[in-house]
Amino acid sequence: MATPTQNAKAATKPTLGYWKIRGLASGIRYQLAYSNVPYDEEVYEQGDGPEFSRAAWYDVKHDQGLTYPNLPYLRDGSFSLTESGAIQRYCAKKWCPTLLCDDDMETYGKAEMAWGVVLDIKGFVATQCYVGDGDKKKLADAAIPRFGLIAKELSENKFMIGDRICCADFAFVELVEVMDFISDGEIFKVYPSLKAYRDRVFELPRLKECLEDEKRLAFNNKVAKIGNM
Repeated sequence: MATPTQNAKAATKPTLGYWKIRGLASGIRYQLAYSNVPYDEEVYEQGDGPEFSRAAWYDVKHDQGLTYPNLPYLRDGSFSLTESGAIQRYCAKKWCPTLLCDDDMETYGKAEMAWGVVLDIKGFVATQCYVGDGDKKKLADAAIPRFGLIAKELSENKFMIGDRICCADFAFVELVEVMDFISDGEIFKVYPSLKAYRDRVFELPRLKECLEDEKRLAFNNKVAKIGNM
């Protein structure tokens, strides 16, 4: 007999909309793969330079029925939402509730704290990829120290909040992938625990195959100075 969660997966095939890059969608795709949720995609491609047109999205942005139009978005039946963190939490609540870690308040608090830490570091790295001078080494030197506290925690724990995985892990492991690219592997020499963590996450069910699909895409959009191809 199918479980309620299995029935939910069978009844609804969500759609994820995003640019033709890894960006903010990779963490969502990893989480959906881990949760064994099939989904469709709606892909928007930025134009080539020098214009780097965003017309593929802008021309239809306000025709999607979204309350706050943005990329990524998720459609699930008649319901739609935007913002990557909200999407991951929604997907967890519906298809893999254990990822929310809300069975006790301390664990939940740690999971939410992990989200904030990941967003802070990701915001710095992503911004510099787009508005910096394109010097990968300079960015690596500035960004690597920001991973120190997480690396210390991961030297003692399997995942960000201990022995269980949470939503933030799917976003963070993609950030580690980005930094491996930016630093040409230097981050793993400085923090071996991040390499062990990265390998551990991608050994989880279906994630290795998902990563291979992600590798076909650029980290950032065409207009970025780093990771745009």
